[in-house]
Amino acid sequence: MIRTGTYALYNGNEYRFRRIDDQTIRLISNNKSDTSKGFVHLAENVYTMDVRVSKIDDLYYIYSDGIYKGNKFGATEGSKGKVLLSTPDAQLAEQYDFDRTDKYLYSKYVDYSEVEIVEETKPYSLD
Repeated sequence: MIRTGTYALYNGNEYRFRRIDDQTIRLISNNKSDTSKGFVHLAENVYTMDVRVSKIDDLYYIYSDGIYKGNKFGATEGSKGKVLLSTPDAQLAEQYDFDRTDKYLYSKYVDYSEVEIVEETKPYSLD
């Protein structure tokens, strides 16, 4: 699984989150057993709980990149065991046979086994 987005540590567990206001965030889980911790069912396989920011241990943003043939690319979850790599660098894209998918973006699906996923964590502030 490739993680990208906002995450919170709450009671020793990591959850994705969305900001509600300056004092509250909405924790998001895909684990039904979290209903025993106060999460409520929102949609299929999605459970949420609103929590005061003062109760949160840590907030951070995770960026995921893929190292492919020695180069760093943006990486997102693909389908069927694939990773979607992307870059705005036309020369690099041409070198590795990427397809142009937008005016300034090139992309390519590769097998997970060909990529090393690297996560970078940065502090997240509600300010």
